[in-house]
Amino acid sequence: MQKFKEYLKNTQHMVYESLIHAFLKKKTTHAYLISGTIGSPVLELAEFMAQSFVCSNKDENHMACEECDECNKIKNNSYIDYIFYKGEDLKRDNVDNIQREFNKSAVEKANIKVYVIHLIEKAPISSLNKLLKFLEEPSSDIIAIFTTYSMMSVLPTIVSRCQIINLRQFSQKELINAMLEVNADFEDAKLLAVISNDLEKNVKLVKSEEYKTAKEITKNCLNYMLTKPDYLIFYMLNQGLARLEEIKQFDLYLDMLQACFFAAMYYKASKEESYFFKDEIEKIATSNIDIYGCIMAILTAKQEMISNANKSLVYDKLFICLAGGDNSGKRSS
Repeated sequence: MQKFKEYLKNTQHMVYESLIHAFLKKKTTHAYLISGTIGSPVLELAEFMAQSFVCSNKDENHMACEECDECNKIKNNSYIDYIFYKGEDLKRDNVDNIQREFNKSAVEKANIKVYVIHLIEKAPISSLNKLLKFLEEPSSDIIAIFTTYSMMSVLPTIVSRCQIINLRQFSQKELINAMLEVNADFEDAKLLAVISNDLEKNVKLVKSEEYKTAKEITKNCLNYMLTKPDYLIFYMLNQGLARLEEIKQFDLYLDMLQACFFAAMYYKASKEESYFFKDEIEKIATSNIDIYGCIMAILTAKQEMISNANKSLVYDKLFICLAGGDNSGKRSS
């Protein structure tokens, strides 16, 4: 299995070189903000940096080996001097917990404490204001690493206290060519290039059984929307959903659906054919399906999944909408 630093070296060379300089020359700072487009490996980079601060078997560039006990503990979130929170879960009490735990002496032998907040733009303002006070009094043995998919949504006062690491956004041509090099079909390469900007992940996913299954279920879902909308809910709740949960690819299914409806909206406006799900998208664009309503239902489902809402209710609302059973996705008369 390829190490993450190899991925950085091959696809994010400027970031890789800047990290080498920082760790090798011991010019690290107390707070970092990693920014990338949706689908880019901002969390993976945050974890790798945390590993590099505590690794007991660093390479010649003083970066993580990704294999030792310390590196594995960071990956498994079991390293004592490491705290991880998702932005949407960061409550004021959690900030108090970070301050309380990190005011104590380090337990692990690296003598460095690291905390990561993933997608900090989703954190409540009250929690961020409290966190700011902690950031304003940096300690040499405490490292903060934040990630974001939307730099413009991060509080300027947070941004100003961090060293920014920008992950390069790949062009669709680069993404597609990388997948074509592993003999992927152009349709699949185009679809994944629309969905995700993570080159390495796309190359691995495009030939996988998980991808094929998610694509098959998405295709079936679109066809039932067009021909048997009343059967769509039964199909998804009794067949499609179970298969998606088995391969842990419900998010990919939502991404595929979203890409299809955006393509249908674009076709409706420009008559330009899609490179994926061509027949289904053309039929949706020329039908009376509420395309915008379906897009909003998918975006709502994504947000509710992030917020740990009741999954069954999320599924029910989404499938009812796609079947045209509520005002969000109804067929216009």
